[in-house]
Amino acid sequence: LLAMGASAGALKRDISSANSRKIDAALARNHAENQKKFKILLLGGSECGKTTIFKQMRILHLNGFNEEMLCMYRTTIHRNALEAMDQLIRACNDFEFRHEISTKEDIQRFYAFFETIVPDDENMMIPLGISRCMERIWGSNQIQATHVRRFQYPLLDCAKYFLDDISRIGETNYIPTQQDIIYCRLRTVGITELEFEHKRLWFQMVDVGGQRTERRKWIHCFDNVDMLMYVCSLSDFDQQDPEDPTMNRMMQNFEIFKTLTVSEIFKKASIVLFLNKHDIFVEKLKSVPLMRCFHNYSGDNTDEDASKYVQKQFAHYVHRKHRFYSFTTRATDTDLIDRVFSTAVSHIVNHNLRATGIN
Repeated sequence: LLAMGASAGALKRDISSANSRKIDAALARNHAENQKKFKILLLGGSECGKTTIFKQMRILHLNGFNEEMLCMYRTTIHRNALEAMDQLIRACNDFEFRHEISTKEDIQRFYAFFETIVPDDENMMIPLGISRCMERIWGSNQIQATHVRRFQYPLLDCAKYFLDDISRIGETNYIPTQQDIIYCRLRTVGITELEFEHKRLWFQMVDVGGQRTERRKWIHCFDNVDMLMYVCSLSDFDQQDPEDPTMNRMMQNFEIFKTLTVSEIFKKASIVLFLNKHDIFVEKLKSVPLMRCFHNYSGDNTDEDASKYVQKQFAHYVHRKHRFYSFTTRATDTDLIDRVFSTAVSHIVNHNLRATGIN
């Protein structure tokens, strides 16, 4: 009887503990639902890196990507590697570099596979034999010389990252890492939202496609925005918009940014500018002067002077009543994005709390 009584008592405690946990969980959910959510609208032109920042938020605040999500990116990563290889080979031919006979044979095998790929095949994988061909092509002197001149032709930013590691990526049991997903290029279509907690506050981040055809959807995301986070690729200063070859990408960014900052919808929103791809910008300045885009620029062609000049051009469009913050960033650097985001949020949240009388 004593044993039975002890067992019954333990069972009651277990049930009570389980109920307590359920109540705590319900209270936490209720608190999250009723707590003020700071809405962040993430905007920018195509290929600026804003979706990479969005993915960083998942890694930093929502425990990253589970194995199912990781596997979903596998085909995208393989497509990135294949596209980069194709871009390099085409550029190499344009430069009239002569391949070794063995490299020519590998290129023939590569295209024998590449030209059979179905665009909508969600299960496409690079065969092991083709990944070995790609590894040898990438290691050839001619392709490496072509990569040195990478700012003279279109090339995915992730080309070196994936081709340097093509032997791992090409394994039959390959599962992408969190870092692989950060580097992979996947066009954002439509509107994607993410809710997360940071410093005991709740945030709703909205990412909208940056292509010209996607921008008409932006207006549907404008309600009650606390922070407009605009992402611009610094390295785009000498690039033309693929959707409008007559338009310089940096000048297009200025036009979009100006339209957003003068909008009545954002008159109460804080504005955060991410001057992204700073690492690529630094490399590009070594061979492409900033004056190619900014003919009136008279400063030194250093990354510090050049990035400050670009930042001032954006700041020119911001009304003095706006709370405006700008940062140079590398969206692929998780630690840097964590620090920059925390700094921006601290400024803006403190201001909003003071404005509402909350200490």
